Amino acid sequence: MREEVERVLARYASVEITYESHSFLEYVVTSGSIERYFDEVFRELVGLGYQPLLTIRSGQEIVRVIRVGVGELRKTVYYALAVATFAAVAATGYFSSISFYECLGGDLSGVPASVATFTLSVLVPLALHELGHSVTSTRAGIPTPLPLFIPAPVVSPLGTFGAVITTRFLPRDRKSLALLGLSGPSVGVAVSFMALLISMRLSPVVRLGELMCEDVSPIGFVPMAMYLLLLTDFIPRVEDAIILLHPAALASMLLLLIHFANLMPVGQLDGGHVVRSLTTVEVHRAVSLAIPALFIALSIFSPAYRWLSFFSILALLISGFRPHIGYSNQVSRLSARDRVLLLSAYLLLLVATVPVPL
Repeated sequence: MREEVERVLARYASVEITYESHSFLEYVVTSGSIERYFDEVFRELVGLGYQPLLTIRSGQEIVRVIRVGVGELRKTVYYALAVATFAAVAATGYFSSISFYECLGGDLSGVPASVATFTLSVLVPLALHELGHSVTSTRAGIPTPLPLFIPAPVVSPLGTFGAVITTRFLPRDRKSLALLGLSGPSVGVAVSFMALLISMRLSPVVRLGELMCEDVSPIGFVPMAMYLLLLTDFIPRVEDAIILLHPAALASMLLLLIHFANLMPVGQLDGGHVVRSLTTVEVHRAVSLAIPALFIALSIFSPAYRWLSFFSILALLISGFRPHIGYSNQVSRLSARDRVLLLSAYLLLLVATVPVPL
């Protein structure tokens, strides 16, 4: 390990080792600068399976190198879970479509198309969300495995708990961490909103007396993007009538709300990555603790926020209250322009997906 690492570092600066173990090395830079060439050092060491960390101590650059490896699950596991998730989502769409058309009178001829629309409305945004993360990581020189889809038949109204991409390496710097956090939600929100626009056109406006079912449940809250859509004449308003959401429209609405939950600045959520890139470890930790407390307080006055309380607490527990290390180049900074752009993009996504009580 030491010989391999020093061969890389020596091309950019003179270093002196200060600590060595079988999986961890620490060096002090005695001349030259690793920071100046950190992008190149990062790509080379990560390609070899090592995680570099650059800090400053007493005015000197300190480079820590950790053996990580680049192993991953067998591809058959990813493929099997993807197929299982597709089947679970399609089955969920089938039963949702049966209920939808039975409410409208029992003509089930539209069920196959409804199932296809539902399945696409769920899986395409999820897949593109993970693809956004994958492209960002790959462009930064980080080995990125396939997305791991999580089937959840019966227990989830979508038939899935989503998908994740797990990488063993930290992003290169502050900006890379922010882009990692924003890339997935940006694509996912945009595609889910487009799916919502299409599927809302499939949602009929009907009077309660015309429905052939009794268990129609009102929706207590919707994402801001959908709320603004309802304020327009996109769906014509009829007195004493309701909008019966098409299964795909309901799926798109739920995905927008799930994106909001993922954008909360808690722990290792995407929103947590963005806030960590813009602040410090201490600020991120304080915000991660404050958000669950905020939603617990809100849920006392509005039950619509109870699910966010549960989700934020779960996200905090999964993170294990560990500090968010952030990124490899801990000396890196963001320009004022980058801060404004990244923060603006983050706030725009939050506003577009924030749940609004009806």
